[in-house]
Amino acid sequence: MRAIVTAILSVCLLAGSTLGAQKKDSRERGNAFLKSLVVPGWGQLDSGHKRTATLFALGELSLIGAMYASHSRGVVKRTDYEAYAAQYAGVIGDHSHDFYVDVGNWDCVEDYNEQRLKDREFDQLYTSSSDRWGWDSHEHRVRMKKIRVQSDEAFNAVYYFVGGLILNHIASAIHAGRTARPSQSQTSVVPNWHLSVTPTAGVRGVAVRLSYLF
Repeated sequence: MRAIVTAILSVCLLAGSTLGAQKKDSRERGNAFLKSLVVPGWGQLDSGHKRTATLFALGELSLIGAMYASHSRGVVKRTDYEAYAAQYAGVIGDHSHDFYVDVGNWDCVEDYNEQRLKDREFDQLYTSSSDRWGWDSHEHRVRMKKIRVQSDEAFNAVYYFVGGLILNHIASAIHAGRTARPSQSQTSVVPNWHLSVTPTAGVRGVAVRLSYLF
């Protein structure tokens, strides 16, 4: 009977120890996931995967650098095509992006307005004295349109880099959660709980001693 009780208690304690280890390991994986979700490579670094942490961190820096470089290129190109339109088409003042799209597509505002009237798109007409342009040559108009397209492409590329940053965070978090080091209590075959049962001296019965290793 004593052996049966001892076996039952041992199994219960072992199960409790394993469950505690699993919960601890789950917390560790969750922490690693969240760390790398915030800063790619952080969870890997805490788990000792320095090489992988470096790769995710370098990927993050590269994407951020490319994003700012693309945005800066878009700003420079936008300044160029606005100045080009002012010099060769007589554009004056500040205007929207759509206005410059029309300036690059039409030789003059009169041609543009004439087509809008034919299409009965009266709300698209340019009637303000500041919304005027007239290109001095077809070549200059085509050149301005090309610069404007380059600016748009640079600005649009920023969204792709932002998407890459999001994917890098998610990929790093998933990798960190999967590769986080398991807790010491789970990797050890011997549980932290230790149970010993010995006969008592002088009286009938047994002495049960329960200890826990920290």
